[in-house]
Amino acid sequence: MSARVGGELETRRIGDSRAIVDAQGRRYAFADHHCFACGATNPIGMGLQIDIGDGEATTSWTVGDDYVGWSDKAHGGIIATLLDEVMAWAPSSFDSWAVTAELTVRFRSPASPGEQLTAVGRVTERRRRIYRVSGEVRGADGRLVAEGHGRYLGATPAEKERLKSEYGLPPGAEVPGTAGE
Repeated sequence: MSARVGGELETRRIGDSRAIVDAQGRRYAFADHHCFACGATNPIGMGLQIDIGDGEATTSWTVGDDYVGWSDKAHGGIIATLLDEVMAWAPSSFDSWAVTAELTVRFRSPASPGEQLTAVGRVTERRRRIYRVSGEVRGADGRLVAEGHGRYLGATPAEKERLKSEYGLPPGAEVPGTAGE
């Protein structure tokens, strides 16, 4: 659900990659995990905290010196990872645990070490367990660094319950959105 605030469209915040709030307002924390992009326990990871809204996910991240490629610019694979991560989290508001099935990225401008980037992923279409998602990464000055689109596959109901158990959520807990797949 989105609302206009001061002339801008604002998405209702549901939670983030560390904790969610269910339809009854209960907060559930995810168990720490080792994901390269959003895991809190990966010492060489990006350590992203993803904010989840209705059909949308956002994050901000500062490019570290360890993530550069050629000529002191952020590595394209790292930019693609940042984009993929917010796009994969975007279906979360539909009580979905989605993985990348297909991703297309177009790089628009380079990012530099020390620069804060903002990434947004938005669900544009949903058909059963398949989500079409678009996303973008912008530099601190607002310029478009990369944009992408892809298809993400939501987990089966059985797999979703297993994942919820693994990450510390009670069986049957649903995040706001739909009642599931």
